[in-house]
Amino acid sequence: MPLLDASPYLDGNYQPIKTETTALDLKVTGKIPEELNGRFLRNGPNPIEQPDLATHHWFLGDGMVHGIRLSEGKAAWYRSRFVGSRRVHKKFGEAHSAATRAEIGPNTNIIEHANRTLAIVEAGTQPVELNYELSTVGTHTFEGTLNNGFSAHPKYDPLTGEIHVMAYSPRQLLGKLEYIVVNKNGLVTKTVEIETPTMPMVHDMGLTQKYAAVLDLPVAVDLDLAMSGNQFPFRWFSSYEARIGLLSRTADSAEEIVWCNIDPCFAFHPLNSFDDVNGCVVIDVCCFDKMFDSDRNGPFRDSLPRLERWTIDPRTQKTRREIIDDRFQEFPRVAQSVLNLKHRYGYTAQLAQSPSRWDFSHTLKHDLVNLTSEVHEYGPGRSAAEPVFVEREHSVYEDDGWIMTLVYDRATNRSDLVILEASDFTGPEIARIELPERIPHGFHGNWVPDKT
Repeated sequence: MPLLDASPYLDGNYQPIKTETTALDLKVTGKIPEELNGRFLRNGPNPIEQPDLATHHWFLGDGMVHGIRLSEGKAAWYRSRFVGSRRVHKKFGEAHSAATRAEIGPNTNIIEHANRTLAIVEAGTQPVELNYELSTVGTHTFEGTLNNGFSAHPKYDPLTGEIHVMAYSPRQLLGKLEYIVVNKNGLVTKTVEIETPTMPMVHDMGLTQKYAAVLDLPVAVDLDLAMSGNQFPFRWFSSYEARIGLLSRTADSAEEIVWCNIDPCFAFHPLNSFDDVNGCVVIDVCCFDKMFDSDRNGPFRDSLPRLERWTIDPRTQKTRREIIDDRFQEFPRVAQSVLNLKHRYGYTAQLAQSPSRWDFSHTLKHDLVNLTSEVHEYGPGRSAAEPVFVEREHSVYEDDGWIMTLVYDRATNRSDLVILEASDFTGPEIARIELPERIPHGFHGNWVPDKT
């Protein structure tokens, strides 16, 4: 099978932008809820040099964060900043002189934990701390308690204030994963090593009130690719034994982990996970049939993901898969109030496919109780990224809040931050905040409220 190239991951709104931007007093259509005081933050890959189309992978671009600050019903500023790294410092000099250990700045997610803003990624890289205005402070190791790398997808537990991650570090921990717990004060309180047959790509994890779930699926390091030095080192292994590991959150070692079989597939992102009344773990997840087989430049040309429910039974050590919605969709989110608990609603970014490529399109809202869904369309030529649910203060029902998402407009070649009323999902936009430039299709972000 001939290999492809990275062209589709570098054109249109995947194309990198060249400079950092600051803009003040942004134009707003509609009315921003005055309760929303804080920052909408997003991270994504943005190569600073022209990549080699044959070997470039979408996941490997330099990190660039984007932030929109809302205050008292106004959009106070927009900022885009490269995440500090050795490569960014070499390119821009003293303008990026903060010392970080990473060759490429974390490019996948941006979170706030223990009053620190952190750009994060997987595969052995440690977080990079940013200040309120998104300039780089330096490498962050949770006050020296983080031994190796971190993850792109911490799972937050609103009941304890902890974040939980499943981390892999090919250079430091070949053949092992680390289950890491960081307490509400920003210190690592637990690190459990989990042995694996090789080095799987574990992008995300499941978390319930009882278990940390390991997604050990058939994408793993290929040593020949890794040794070549200029290629994405992970690929699909048809013979890999796909499995999900259930490790008790109270365990101090991996000896009691229960491995449960699953048909070969791959998933980057669970929507949410919970313990059911029968002792099983339920994970709703965006699932691909195959990943990084012929497409070594990104995730979308081998297959596209559907929304599935996985029911994992630790007694039989088997997993049942059911399709919830067969439309192509990714970047799933739920309300923070139901994280790691049984949820009713979920939100995803729909993917549209044409004969030659794919793109983002609308936002979907799923009712997992009534098994219905709604679609919010943004108009011709407009495509929405990851939906972020923001709860109202003192919310009284699960979808009592707003959806915030970045929407790219092909006609103007610009992006907007759009705010929707979650309980009136197909209704008109609450507010549209006009940004001075486009934000390339990237990965993950969060709403970070200001401290009061």
